[in-house]
Amino acid sequence: MTRTTVMTRKNKWVDLSLLGLCTVALSGVVLRSKIVFALPFINYNHLLEGHSHFTFGGWVTLALLSLMVKEILPAPYNGRLVYQWLLGGIAISAWGMLFAFLLMGYGVLSIVLSTLFIFQTYVFGWIFIRDILKAKLARPISLLAISSVVCLIVSSSGTFVLTTIFLTGSFDAVLYRDALFTYLHFQYNGFFSLAVFALLFNQSARNPAAEAGAGAGKKIWRFAAVLCASIIPSLFLSYLWQDPDHLIRVIAVGGSLLVLLSCFLFIFCVRSIRATYREERPVIRFLMFLSLCSFVLKTFLQSFTIFPEIGNAIFGNRPVIMGFLHLVFLGFVSLFILAFFAKKGFLDCTRKFTGVGLIVFALAIILNEALLITQGLATFFIAGSAIFPWLLWAAGLCLLTGTILIAIARIRTVRLP
Repeated sequence: MTRTTVMTRKNKWVDLSLLGLCTVALSGVVLRSKIVFALPFINYNHLLEGHSHFTFGGWVTLALLSLMVKEILPAPYNGRLVYQWLLGGIAISAWGMLFAFLLMGYGVLSIVLSTLFIFQTYVFGWIFIRDILKAKLARPISLLAISSVVCLIVSSSGTFVLTTIFLTGSFDAVLYRDALFTYLHFQYNGFFSLAVFALLFNQSARNPAAEAGAGAGKKIWRFAAVLCASIIPSLFLSYLWQDPDHLIRVIAVGGSLLVLLSCFLFIFCVRSIRATYREERPVIRFLMFLSLCSFVLKTFLQSFTIFPEIGNAIFGNRPVIMGFLHLVFLGFVSLFILAFFAKKGFLDCTRKFTGVGLIVFALAIILNEALLITQGLATFFIAGSAIFPWLLWAAGLCLLTGTILIAIARIRTVRLP
């Protein structure tokens, strides 16, 4: 084993990201424990705020931004010290938000740290986009990477509206839900999704076999262009719950059609993805398969909310909403990141222990999704059953077990001789 190979295993952002994933799973278990057990010493709302903010900042955002710097930017741009400082600041702010929300909920400290986190992403975005343009990468990768960071920045508009509502105490239910849905849309359907495909197709571009197919580059470009073009109009799908005017409905229909078209165009890109991961170990291919299947399912669910019967049922049913959010966050994005970590050697899949941890986590996600969707569908026909909170608590324990096994696998990977 060469010294270079050993050094490539070491990455503090991977370590911090996986620690963040374990913390997210732990806080999720405590939240579900609060529902089934009497835990008077835990403030549920404070824990929920800390969990939600840290889930974005301490796990996915840190992981995706660090991977985009390392993998997409070429030398010497990816070695710039400014990125290390910014990623460090983002990590510190995320952990600070977690503890601040746990202690005081929406207070001065938590709002200051949240604002600091947002402004650090602004600085990161400005520097990253400038370096992407200078690097002159392939068109689809540049478009996806730049658009993902722009969506990350734009999503903060929803955060500022939510903060204003809490500070002023002028609670407006319509404004609150629209601001929340705006934030979630630009995070889930914008930043998360576009960053994933920027990383995925960047790998394909480095694989001669993946690019060997007829017109592979054009197929990827069409998919990337339509996916990016769908972000703004599909936002209006999130506003249909309030029975808006005809103009918003027309834009939402356009967004729904673009989302479906992007899903159709994605099918033509599968050959390049398969070629990129054909030689990888089965566990990596399994995670990637689940991740991309989650994306396809996500696009169908998102586009069909254009129908009032479906849209009203989803936006008015908390378990279904949580199922959709977990589908994207865990099934699509988190599994992709873990598969990417394994592909790059940050998780050693030659060891059976690593594979077990990844499989346990993936199966726990499937169980969690099945329970949330079943719970949501059951409420349409029967009263809520007391068994679901217990089953979801058990699924949370399985997710936590998977993350702990993955963290141990990471430690063992770094310590390999």
